[in-house]
Amino acid sequence: MLEMNIKADTKPIHKHLVKMQKKQIPFAAANAINTTLFQIMKAEKAQLPKKLDMPIPFTVKAFRVNKAKKTTLAGNIHIAPIQAEYLKYQVEGGVRRGRTGVPTRNAKLNKYGNIPNRRKGLIKNKNQFWGTFRGIEGVWERGHYSKKGDFSTKGKSRATNLKLIVQMKSDVSYKKRFPFYKIGQGVVRSRFRRNFERSLARAMATAR
Repeated sequence: MLEMNIKADTKPIHKHLVKMQKKQIPFAAANAINTTLFQIMKAEKAQLPKKLDMPIPFTVKAFRVNKAKKTTLAGNIHIAPIQAEYLKYQVEGGVRRGRTGVPTRNAKLNKYGNIPNRRKGLIKNKNQFWGTFRGIEGVWERGHYSKKGDFSTKGKSRATNLKLIVQMKSDVSYKKRFPFYKIGQGVVRSRFRRNFERSLARAMATAR
């Protein structure tokens, strides 16, 4: 699982606090952890479109938070399992084993650069078929080229041509592109202490 944990060790600060402050520490620490976790989520969502090419809304909404409680003082932010299946290669890099259909420049993609309705299949019209041609396996489309050099599946033609739409590839390699952990660590360094101090001040102001 792609996750980042935040834990609060409050022992070092106990000796500097009065009895009333010590009583409020668990509540303040849990609130500070949760505030920081949601700040990390906001930062991750903001950075994702900057690091990846037009991620779909489903991908941007991949982040989940398990909140801390004053009895545990630990929480985490993670990427949901479905999105983690493909985002792990963007976070950690590596080789994706198995066969993957990779769209070519001939494929019609949606505004996010993906094959629309991919779950329903890669073949999108009656002129497309699955096969191997010139040693390349994938989805091909039958059609013809006009005098201007444009490929079309409409009209009549004296000759039939094939155009590769989706190519099957094995063991696709990925480079690290999305610094999930670095983004989170940066937010923790810059925001957690301030969040804790503010949370403790609010807890003291409302304490009875």
